[in-house]
Amino acid sequence: MNISSKNSPISLTNSCTKSRVYFRATRWQGRRRCPKCSFERKIYKLKDGRYKCKRCSFKFSEFTGTYLEKVEIPFNELSHLLYLFVLGVPSYRARNYFSISLKTAQKMYNIFRQTIYDHCLEQMKSASLSGEIEMDETMFGGHKKGKPGWGAEGKQIVFGMYKRNGKVITFPVSNRKKKTLERLITKHSKPGSIYYTDEYRGYSSLSIRGEHVVVKKKKGRPSTSGKRHINGIEGFWSFAENWMYKYRGMPKHHFHLYLKETEFRFNYREQDLFEFIADLLTNLVPNLS
Repeated sequence: MNISSKNSPISLTNSCTKSRVYFRATRWQGRRRCPKCSFERKIYKLKDGRYKCKRCSFKFSEFTGTYLEKVEIPFNELSHLLYLFVLGVPSYRARNYFSISLKTAQKMYNIFRQTIYDHCLEQMKSASLSGEIEMDETMFGGHKKGKPGWGAEGKQIVFGMYKRNGKVITFPVSNRKKKTLERLITKHSKPGSIYYTDEYRGYSSLSIRGEHVVVKKKKGRPSTSGKRHINGIEGFWSFAENWMYKYRGMPKHHFHLYLKETEFRFNYREQDLFEFIADLLTNLVPNLS
């Protein structure tokens, strides 16, 4: 669904009616159907405003089964919060534009991030990287006293794979052992690809799976020579660190949501994210079990 100037994010933030109509239209795409059995014919409207499916007798509302089902704020505030989220305004600043509490703003931001996270996982199920792939590991987390390096307390190790001129996928991992990395590489890349990595021994068996190009380090950093580099994945690490920095820290149990948010923003940086996320919010919540 394309957002016209009449239904731009700014316009939607000023009208609860326009916002509700917009999200409802995004939800149904002109064809109302039962969220339980997908039946499209003879959906009856009940006196309480809900609908009933003739086939399975399931009763549902406009947003039953979607990420918006339990949203209790007015739709114009939903539009406003989503717009600020897309712009990268942290929730502790976004709440200054509303009468809602910080807790409510954080809850809504977490819904946006969970929606993005589920979408990314669904995409990973049906797609594998191929061609020229750069791979690397890094750590996220603030500066803390104690043991430095890969075992540092309070740090999260992340493994990343970047298809040149394509998308990046990331994985929070508990360690960077060869077995851990091989499992992810096997699952999310196609045999015969060209793999670019640094000299870390965890990648030593890649030549069996495809062509393995080792980027040697100079003064502790991977060197650059023609196609022999991992600038793409390192560029993403820089992007992610800069984006997460403004959040002033994040709950450890939500790190995976923030990580996928940055991955999503990087991969779809040329698209209208307001429209994209609005569409995801009105999709049925997938079964990711």
